[in-house]
Amino acid sequence: MRPRIRPAGVIFAILASLLLAAPAAAASPWTSFSQSGTSAFADTFDCTENLDGTETCESQSLFVFEGTMKASGEPTRKGEQVCYSEFSSTFDPMTGELVDEQGVFGCTFDAGTLTIDNLTSIILAPTVIELMAWECDEFGCTETPAGSTTVYGTWTGLGPTMSQKGRSTFDDGSCVEVNADRSRMRDASFVGSFDAQFAQMSEGRFTFRTTCTFEEEI
Repeated sequence: MRPRIRPAGVIFAILASLLLAAPAAAASPWTSFSQSGTSAFADTFDCTENLDGTETCESQSLFVFEGTMKASGEPTRKGEQVCYSEFSSTFDPMTGELVDEQGVFGCTFDAGTLTIDNLTSIILAPTVIELMAWECDEFGCTETPAGSTTVYGTWTGLGPTMSQKGRSTFDDGSCVEVNADRSRMRDASFVGSFDAQFAQMSEGRFTFRTTCTFEEEI
């Protein structure tokens, strides 16, 4: 079986982890992150089979947002956000077992480089993002500074605007993730700092909540 890969959710999970640095209140085991506003997303994603029977998937993602953001233990923040990530993951397609995974990610806030015209067009002027590199294997993950990159792009709306309301839950036995959204979405074309296979614009509210429990080894 394939591992759980959600290209459209990768950048949202990254920005949530960046803003969830402060601990949640002791009264609740959940940490949460929510956004309300207008956003755009562009992504490229490709998988190849390796000679040793493993499979490698690679992705680039760019996410922009303007509105209000709230993370557990932090005050509500209003403004712009730009996030970028790249990752490469190698795994056994029969068992889903991870061989290794690495990438870079980063976000910047209130750069003043975003121009939004509802769901008609969204323009990101050249924006510098400081990056962190991460690498994971069966033993855990490490992070190190990885310089910076410059991203830019223009999203142009295509086709009709659709309304969406949904809620999904993932439970791997140790952690539970709950994602919910209520939004208006529109497909888009994207021209920018990389070639995207998929692009979309949206307007609404998005919420991510997670909690983990780990059994102590005896």
